[in-house]
Amino acid sequence: MMKFYHREKELNYLKTYCQLEPNSVLFIYGPKSSGKSATIRRVIKELEDSNLVFFYYNFREHATPNKEEFISIFCKGKASLNDVFIKIREGVIEAVKDGYKPVLIIDELQRLSGIYLDENKNKTLLNELFNLFVYLTKTAHLCHVICLTSNYTLINEVFLNSTLSNGSKYYLIDYWDKETVKSILKEEGFTNEEINFAADYLSLPHEVIMLKDKKKLGMSVKETIKQWINIEADKILYLISTQKEFEMKRLVNALKLFKDKIKVGIKEIIQNNLMDEVKFLIENEVLFYDVINGVVKPTSIIEWFAIIEVLK
Repeated sequence: MMKFYHREKELNYLKTYCQLEPNSVLFIYGPKSSGKSATIRRVIKELEDSNLVFFYYNFREHATPNKEEFISIFCKGKASLNDVFIKIREGVIEAVKDGYKPVLIIDELQRLSGIYLDENKNKTLLNELFNLFVYLTKTAHLCHVICLTSNYTLINEVFLNSTLSNGSKYYLIDYWDKETVKSILKEEGFTNEEINFAADYLSLPHEVIMLKDKKKLGMSVKETIKQWINIEADKILYLISTQKEFEMKRLVNALKLFKDKIKVGIKEIIQNNLMDEVKFLIENEVLFYDVINGVVKPTSIIEWFAIIEVLK
């Protein structure tokens, strides 16, 4: 199991949140691999002896390309979506009757995006789920509902969803700052020289794990990080090369916004008429949209240096 690193602030927030009276749906979002799932699993572990009971579903573990696959996760045999909702409600109500505070957690929520319930594609599974979530939290105050995702389109959809406009909250699990990275690398036994170099580039938990493994395999810290940057730069170049010439130029112009800074405001992107290009780069996980703070940035600091490499 991957080691859990330094998320005390996030842990304290979420552990306290779970103890409050349910009145909204909480969406935990952040760049890919920022530690969202690891953090919520740690919350569950640290509260296992409390009066809370967790219903945790990670949809990465399941094939969910359609409504039937989704239903089969919850119900055996012939069943309907209403059967699923009834089962969820009954499980929550039973926990409350037994004296527990239930918490429903949906991890990898974006896996349910694009599942329609009618042929005309007017009714989505997610919207029906959102109605259930609002009932369980804001209306009936029966349980907390916590949803995790790194998908910007989904968070933006949620942000603009009228059903959730007054019944949802958002919490960002971002990548680490430099001082946190230094502390973790020191804890893991890296030398001062290695720490001072790596701290300018690392920002995600899995990067520390990978760096440790590469060092065990005989690669230096500098060699490993430069290799990562080159790999990500090649991926970006390939992505751009798949577009038409006019679009390629506009994508490069979008990347140029990040040449000298790691965060760019939505207003600046709109002023440069590059919103479509930025959306394309977000959808392909080159950039990340922090919808609450209204900024766009690379999915990691390594990705930022890869962008700079592409622009040379």
